Amino acid sequence: MNKSIYAIAISLLASGYVNAQELKEVVQPLSSKAVKGYMYDTRKGDDGSLFITYKMKLDKKSDNITYEEYGFDKSLNFTGSKEVQENKVDKPDFEKTYYYATVGGTNSFDVLSMKLKLNKVVQLKTWNYEKQRYITKKTISRDVIKPRNDDGKVYLGYSTYSSEDKPDVLTIAKADAKDKAQSDKFCIVMFNNNLDLTEKPIDLNGKYSLVFSDQLSNEDVVAIFAPVKGAADVSKYVYFRFDIEGNQKSRIEYSSPASAMFITASYDKNDNVYFFGSSGDSKESFERVYSEYAPIYNPGYTEGGENKLDAKWKKHLNEKMDKIHLLEFSTNALVFASSTPVSEFKAKFKPASGEKGAKAYNGKRFAINNFYVTPGGEYLAAGQLIDDGNFSDIVCFHFDSKGNLKAQYGVNKMNTDKKSEVFRTIQNFYVTSDNNLCWELLEVKGVKGYESFFAAYNGEATFYPLYFPRVAKIDLNATTVTAFKTMGNEKYFLRRDFLPTYDEKDKSVTYYGHDEDYKKLWVGKMMIP
Repeated sequence: MNKSIYAIAISLLASGYVNAQELKEVVQPLSSKAVKGYMYDTRKGDDGSLFITYKMKLDKKSDNITYEEYGFDKSLNFTGSKEVQENKVDKPDFEKTYYYATVGGTNSFDVLSMKLKLNKVVQLKTWNYEKQRYITKKTISRDVIKPRNDDGKVYLGYSTYSSEDKPDVLTIAKADAKDKAQSDKFCIVMFNNNLDLTEKPIDLNGKYSLVFSDQLSNEDVVAIFAPVKGAADVSKYVYFRFDIEGNQKSRIEYSSPASAMFITASYDKNDNVYFFGSSGDSKESFERVYSEYAPIYNPGYTEGGENKLDAKWKKHLNEKMDKIHLLEFSTNALVFASSTPVSEFKAKFKPASGEKGAKAYNGKRFAINNFYVTPGGEYLAAGQLIDDGNFSDIVCFHFDSKGNLKAQYGVNKMNTDKKSEVFRTIQNFYVTSDNNLCWELLEVKGVKGYESFFAAYNGEATFYPLYFPRVAKIDLNATTVTAFKTMGNEKYFLRRDFLPTYDEKDKSVTYYGHDEDYKKLWVGKMMIP
């Protein structure tokens, strides 16, 4: 292919368009070889130029790998394409070891059990020269241990976390008390690469249930516990933060805004930790209303959860709630714990300009996919309602610096078919020069076919998502949203292995995609005002 093959360029400027973003798009036909290959890599030059590389279909008989690179300048003008070849490589075999925790098992005696098991699996990875990738040749060994504490009692497993750089596994567990008159105690159970066990008690006085736990971006683990029925005050929750080796970093006792608060998500920013939750009108203890949080996997359990406790907890996900809660913890204290009645969302609902039919939040189940802290210390929680397991209405909640609701922003989805709603819409925010936000939706078009080159090679057809960008601007002070502008004209789509890239230097977002037939390359760019 050469420069004589034309590019179709489209420049969408913001005249009369109150978003004030500058949107540019270009469409470039691909060579016949690139059409049979797949998008392999993207990079940006120091001068803002863009390069998209396609990897051609491998020739088993050849010792070479062929690539084709497409270039664009910073204004998205096509600068040409070139073919590049490199030699195939050969790599040695190696052993890969996996460590993970489970509970229960696959037979009738332990399928409902919460007894902790630690698994160590060693696999032999061998290099496939023809396909130029590693494959699993065989499983060399599989060890399963059922650890016990010093009293000979088994552990009940609740949640488990691991590190990218360390083989150790951190498990939140509970050990049966030796004396039945005493309460069972939660603890951190650490396993190293030799399956050696170290137990570290969690500093809880009395009987508690696990409300929620999660792993932060720096691999720390956070957990919230609530006292069970019979405690003097069932609202006296306890928050913990541990490093990945199980050492306690924070312990904060606080009054929960609800005796039974259902937490479903956590986030961390600038070393502070945020939790998002909801509650009904019950005054009972957490475990009486919602059971316990216990997402650790049971290989034999198939009743709508990872295990029997998790299944009980998940039954409450679809309940309508009365209040929404946002909590923030610093290292040493609870910063705030807010409560917003669901009835307040209707009064503060702000649809995007020109949107009709978008709805205020009504207390139903939703999943957050982006929690954002603004430069002014306010918060946006963006996600979707979940209806029978499908992702439906798009929601975006805006809270002030104390966690009080300022607004809910609304926008209609463009694709509401079943193939599309099994996948969630991706939402991102970008700060503008006036400290407001660009709100980016990567809406889904669900399709059936081959999601990747390797899926096609192996004949593995499935449903998968294609994305197209929609962008608007949020005025944080006025709590308004401009009209959304759709990029790609619903003809060009992004894949989930090549999502948008943000460039802090020139305040831009770049998109890489295709038409549905994968015969044309589409590149888009949003300049953030």
